[in-house]
Parts: sequence; C-alpha cells; structure tokens
Amino acid sequence: MLKLTKFLILMAVGLLTLASSGAFADQLNRSVTNGGLTVHFGIVPAEKAQSVARGASEPVEHASAPDLSNYHLVVALFDKATGERISDATVNATVTGPKPKSHSGMQVKPLQELKVNDTVTYGNYFEMPWPGRYRIDLSITRKGSVKPTKVRLTYDHHL
Repeated sequence: MLKLTKFLILMAVGLLTLASSGAFADQLNRSVTNGGLTVHFGIVPAEKAQSVARGASEPVEHASAPDLSNYHLVVALFDKATGERISDATVNATVTGPKPKSHSGMQVKPLQELKVNDTVTYGNYFEMPWPGRYRIDLSITRKGSVKPTKVRLTYDHHL
C-alpha cells in the first residue's frame, strides 16, 4: 500500500509540475483509443519519476536517468470493451522530436513493466531536450497476439 501511495503522490506532483509550467495546458486529454485498446499516458521529469522508481519493482537500468533533459514516459493500457487493465503486454516506443529530421533524435526503446502492488504500467526514460511537439509511436503486443497494435501519441513539450 505504501508503494501505491508513493506512486500516486509522484503522479500528482508530476501533473502539478506540468500544469504550473504550462506543459499541461495543451494536454488535457492524455488518452488515445485504437485497435480495441485505451492508452492513458503521462510524461514527468526524470528526477520526479526516480523517487517512485526506488519503491517500484523495476529493473535497475530503468531506474537510472543520467541527465536533466530526460523525461519519463509512462503508459497504462486498458481493454476498450471491458475496461480491464492490460498487464501482460510487450510495449515498444519510438519517440521523435520536434526538430528537423536531421536533428530529430529519434529514440526507440522498450517500455519496461512497472509494477506497484497489483497495478502494472509501462515506462522508460527519453531525452526531450527541445520544446515543441513530440510524436510517440507505440507498438503494443498483447499476450497471445501475433500482430501488434499501433498507437500514436503526441506531446507538446515546454521547457
């Protein structure tokens, strides 16, 4: 229960930080529905996410965020038809920055399973050094599925 409380506090602090910095203003709806999935997502500065990471069961390499241009992307997956949380998927993310293609800094990473009590989300750290619109393409493969579901998220990043 203590881990869940820490996680919820971190998410609240992260959302308040984003709201006060203006980054949240254009991001009132952070949910996308596609291919029978509903994806809720959030992005918080790495230093905020690390305080929760110490209490969550996640790989050590995921818990380290080396510099201040890093942000933590976290997604929660739900079955659109039943509303049930999906906790057995493989998720990969491609994050493309707002700069011209030659400077986009496209990053491709798996999203690690983050488990706090019985709640599963998926996340990883990404560099977001420039202000502007980031495109986040998710490839989600549910257990027992061969074909992944593709979901595109957009995030307006303000420094």
